[in-house]
Amino acid sequence: MAAAVSCVFGRAGWRLLQLRCLPVSRCRPAPVPRAFHASALQLRSSDEQKQQPPPSFSQQHSESQGAEEPHSQSSRSPPRYTDQGGEEEEDHESEEQLQHRILTAALEFVPAHGWTAEAIAEGAQVCISEDLTKSLGLSSAAASMFGSDGSELILHFVTQCNAQLSRVLEEEQKLVQLGQAEKRKTDQFLRDAVETRLRMLIPYIEHWPRALGILLLPQNIPPSLSLLTSMVDDMWHYAGDQSTDFNWYTRRAVLAGIYNTTELVMMQDSSPDFEDTWRFLENRISDAMNMGHTAKQVKSTGEALVQGLMGAAVTVSATQPSPPPPDHSGPVVLMPVSNPT
Repeated sequence: MAAAVSCVFGRAGWRLLQLRCLPVSRCRPAPVPRAFHASALQLRSSDEQKQQPPPSFSQQHSESQGAEEPHSQSSRSPPRYTDQGGEEEEDHESEEQLQHRILTAALEFVPAHGWTAEAIAEGAQVCISEDLTKSLGLSSAAASMFGSDGSELILHFVTQCNAQLSRVLEEEQKLVQLGQAEKRKTDQFLRDAVETRLRMLIPYIEHWPRALGILLLPQNIPPSLSLLTSMVDDMWHYAGDQSTDFNWYTRRAVLAGIYNTTELVMMQDSSPDFEDTWRFLENRISDAMNMGHTAKQVKSTGEALVQGLMGAAVTVSATQPSPPPPDHSGPVVLMPVSNPT
């Protein structure tokens, strides 16, 4: 099976996994300009009125028209829908942007409600409270635009974490280019990048096993793999990888397996500040750097990724009732278990 899985990471197979999520721009409605007061433009002192002759009809008409025009324009309520040409107005918030805001606000309630519709409903309520004066038409039914399994919320969280990691790595790269930071070795850079990304799970670690179980559902595997491959690709890119041969694929596959297995260790780690997890990560990165470019490496690549992807399912199923004892009438096959350290 390992040989079959490793074939997946040929050029065509890896590109199929390189589906990227479209970024969602954070767009806020433009504020409505405050109306001008026409009366302020017409204030005159009593002395000036006595000294100057009364204005003619044409002058009165031009002055009143110029004063009333901005007032009439500001008094019109800005349209919230589309015009006759079908173009969207600047102050109209699209459904995609609204979903983004609701999911971002819902992350605050995940520690209390988990990756559930309740957390999304709380996030929608926060958006309603923020938009009471903006006439955006939000209602308590806004959460109905999401599914009930919480997968949209989980995928949104993973997307946000990957984007945050990319910003951190890009900023570090700029500091190195400016000579304000020292370039680290590849193994140390990858270790720190994986640790930085995994630390983003700490506020939600209690509910993360269920999140992994949801991401392994058949309908969620394609976007999950897309986010995983995009993340490890960014890590290797900022680490300075310039390989163009088959090593380009194997390095990313191995790092994906390391990330997933370390993630599983982290969910079961009770040491202070997850010290055992970071020790395990350092050992796995060191092993990966010491691997030779042989057929054994390619085989280990497939095995590592399969172990990482399927480990979450094993973790989630561990909380379920134990299956009946196996039938020992036939040969017994023992699966090797890697040492966490």
